[in-house]
Amino acid sequence: MQTLATKIKAPRIGSKQAKLVELLSRQSGVTLIKASEALGWQTHTTSATLTRLRKRGYHIEREPRSGKDAVYRIPKPAADT
Repeated sequence: MQTLATKIKAPRIGSKQAKLVELLSRQSGVTLIKASEALGWQTHTTSATLTRLRKRGYHIEREPRSGKDAVYRIPKPAADT
């Protein structure tokens, strides 16, 4: 059985994709607009990169918010009991 760590192909350290993973890993997550501003990308480029990260094995949640932009995040793994 493979662990989650062996399924994910992490982006190159220091790359913009790695920066996006860092933003998504924050507990508060990040909106598409804020991520695009931080990376200097247009929103459609950021959205496409989220898709590529999902294909690499990342689980990315989208949390819709009423009247506000949706928040994207990579959830922390649940602690084993």
